Amino acid sequence: MKKLLLLTLAALPIVGWSQCTTTNATGCHCLDGSTECDLLPDITASYDLLAETDETVETPGELRLSVGTPNIGHGPLRVVATDYYVCGGDTIYSPGGLTTCPDGSSPKQIINQRIYHKSGSDMSYWERAAGTMTYHPDHGHFHTDNWGNYTLRKPVDGVDDPTEWPIVGYGTKMGFCLMDLANCATPSNYGYCREDDGTVITNDIENYGLGGGGYNCVVTNQGISVGYLDIYDYYLDGMSITIPEGVCNGDYYIVVEIDPNLNYWEESDNNNVIAVPITLTEQPETIDLVHIAHSAGTELTTGTLTVCATESVELSVSPIGTDYLWSNGATTSTITITEPGTYSCFITRECGDVYSDTINVEIVTSVEPVIDPSPVVCIGDATTLTATGDGIINWYNAPIGGSMLGTGTTLITAALTENTTFYAENVNEILSAIDAFVGQTNHEGSNYSTGSPYNGYEVFDAIEDVTINSVKVYTDYPGDRLIELRNAAGTVMASSLVNIPSGTTVIDLDFDVPAGSNYRLGTNDAQNTTTFGDIAPRLKRSTSGTSYPYTVDGLISITNSSFDVTRWYYFYDWHVTGNAVFSCPSERAAMAVEVKECTAIGELSSLNSFSVYPNPANGVFTVDLNTQSVKDLAVSVCNATGQEVYGTVMSYVNGAITIPVDIRNAASGMYLVKVTSEGKSVSKTIIVE
Repeated sequence: MKKLLLLTLAALPIVGWSQCTTTNATGCHCLDGSTECDLLPDITASYDLLAETDETVETPGELRLSVGTPNIGHGPLRVVATDYYVCGGDTIYSPGGLTTCPDGSSPKQIINQRIYHKSGSDMSYWERAAGTMTYHPDHGHFHTDNWGNYTLRKPVDGVDDPTEWPIVGYGTKMGFCLMDLANCATPSNYGYCREDDGTVITNDIENYGLGGGGYNCVVTNQGISVGYLDIYDYYLDGMSITIPEGVCNGDYYIVVEIDPNLNYWEESDNNNVIAVPITLTEQPETIDLVHIAHSAGTELTTGTLTVCATESVELSVSPIGTDYLWSNGATTSTITITEPGTYSCFITRECGDVYSDTINVEIVTSVEPVIDPSPVVCIGDATTLTATGDGIINWYNAPIGGSMLGTGTTLITAALTENTTFYAENVNEILSAIDAFVGQTNHEGSNYSTGSPYNGYEVFDAIEDVTINSVKVYTDYPGDRLIELRNAAGTVMASSLVNIPSGTTVIDLDFDVPAGSNYRLGTNDAQNTTTFGDIAPRLKRSTSGTSYPYTVDGLISITNSSFDVTRWYYFYDWHVTGNAVFSCPSERAAMAVEVKECTAIGELSSLNSFSVYPNPANGVFTVDLNTQSVKDLAVSVCNATGQEVYGTVMSYVNGAITIPVDIRNAASGMYLVKVTSEGKSVSKTIIVE
């Protein structure tokens, strides 16, 4: 009823500033009192609304809140859509709209902020880029992205900026549909709009109503007029903060940041943050163990963590305590690991101390490969590089990153025209037993699917054989569900009929999943219809807080939902086990190849001439040599992996030599013909068709 009343009042005619409109600037006032200026908005967050006890609802693990954003500036906040869309890292021009990105995700529409300019009685406007908006299917309209950021924090003595206080619980960077939902003059909204000094604003604000008071959720008409405010109530999708398990009941602050990315130009950015005290009373304070998270993957991990020596790995526990003491003596909630060992954390809480899980960290060091002496080649020639190690040798064109050029102990280069450095790394593959948690940890956002019945599922890849031991679900509807594991073709691989009570339940599944792609974890339509009358399983799904992919390195990756990456369907905090293969590369060893301008082959060896013809060849070709007197001379032909497919050795050679070569049994491709004498070699490439 409140929202309907506000909408009715917002539609009342505006009085008192009739000569200040978006087409007539006669009665408009500038902030500095001049007659020419940009009329900028000034968006704040409503302290009074957030402080109302019936507008902030606490349940175990979640805090729902209502946020109002009044405009107390001299100009409207006006948002204008463009025909440009963002898909991943690409910008796409699509007049008339774009519903789906090429990869199937939802596009973000680039928007402009329209700024009105007063010059005497004349009103004009100009526009600037101001971020993006995204279609919100549950609300049925577009939201400007990253409009609000909500956190639960503990104050720190001597720190005045609330955004610097330690975070206890996170909300999402919520998107709003910007509209004139209410106005500051309505008696029921008294106190929702205030000046920075606390003075209550009604319709006495300068330029009251500029913008028209009629902005709404239509993509072409979003904004907040002067003296108006938008309100998103606690019961709407996304208006929540997730409270981690183990947070004590007690005194905290809700901190709201409006426009945290500063996408919009305003009269002031110094009033976009409010901190409102709240006392938590509904949180369960008795817990057994706290999970340890690590930065090598998104999962929560117990058991053994295998780490490469070249990686930087952090271990962390939820910021639920007043003090932290790790087994290595560290005293922060997050630590950086550089040594192997067993790690755990003792957490001091106001409501009772608690231990973390224990994790064993193994660090694998791979030794740089041993490289052969760097060769010298003529301009336009290729050469063969050799490196050895106790693992897999990979070749690159850069000391870090770059492009992989090949794998194996040898590498045949392309024809070289300048001095070139190549890099080889030695990779050890380690089999490690994994015991981990993966996926969205807790339910966030709206509770159940809206509109027509919908039965969603999660999509995942099994990188290696993996067992899904258990999952967590939330519901207010007790009853039987048939949980199913399906492959990419939709065939049922495993299933379990489970009677799920109301509340939060951990379900044992013990589904063994062979390595493969695009598996689905969901529920059975027919069973849901039998239990509830339609295909929806009545399990809570999330519409905020998702961050795909959720990955346990080398074992499993949850990549998407049946809807898109903005949804999480039903099954939280997957407990998975299996054996994963980890690749640990060494530092890269450099091999510098000198490329010379050769006036004669003899600068590199005792050869006077060296030719290969025909080139390309069908597998039969001739090697012509003219050499000075040498004790030994070898001719070899190697494929791209360095494998020798032809070879001959001659002793006491002098003068012209013709060597017929037949490698018709070899595959088509590039080969390297190498002549070696007295420890020096010369190479030429040939193409076999």
